[in-house]
Amino acid sequence: MQVARMKAERRTALGRNRIAALRAQGWLPAVVYGEGQEALSISISEWELEQHVKAHHRVFQLDIGGQAQAAFLQEIAWQATTDRPLHADFKRIDLNKPIDAEVEVSLKGHPVGVGKGGVLMKDHMVVTVRCLPTVIPDSIEHDVSKLEIDDYVTAGQLVLPAGVVLVTPATTSVCHVAKLVVQEVAAPAAAAPAEGAAAAEGAKPAEGAKAAEPAKDAKKDAKK
Repeated sequence: MQVARMKAERRTALGRNRIAALRAQGWLPAVVYGEGQEALSISISEWELEQHVKAHHRVFQLDIGGQAQAAFLQEIAWQATTDRPLHADFKRIDLNKPIDAEVEVSLKGHPVGVGKGGVLMKDHMVVTVRCLPTVIPDSIEHDVSKLEIDDYVTAGQLVLPAGVVLVTPATTSVCHVAKLVVQEVAAPAAAAPAEGAAAAEGAKPAEGAKAAEPAKDAKKDAKK
């Protein structure tokens, strides 16, 4: 993986209002930590970071006030409504020492099992590897064109570049072809009338049944 260069400035703006003003000027708050050193607050160009993300750069040589610092882009917090970056975390690294990194798996081809009524299920499309920062692969490609129904691809089957070691358990399922099962849902049966339900209003009384007499006036009964 290419070591990208990016300029950064030490950041003293820590309050919410000051950080908002920083972002309004095109700067992004970030932090550099690790290697047993104190975390350092920095600011970087938001536009420049987005260009590096598009180019899949994750290993950097940060120029912080004239001092070089090798760092790995560990995480970016994104704003949900605008997809703009809110904050970036960089981890200090030694370019000559292996690190653990997550790498996406890229599937190539069309499984033959899909043409036989199956569906490709993506289980774990990111695996963890260990290698020097300069040889972290952008992605790991795997051909799935020969997969039949019920065939699996495990992490241990992935072909890794030289110098890259798998950290994710080898038995972890990356993807598989499952048989597509269509279940018919029966239409709900018509609800039976509730037992003992009252007769509909205005219904004719059953033959031989005596109609209820209206209640007598209570005052008349009292006079009698």
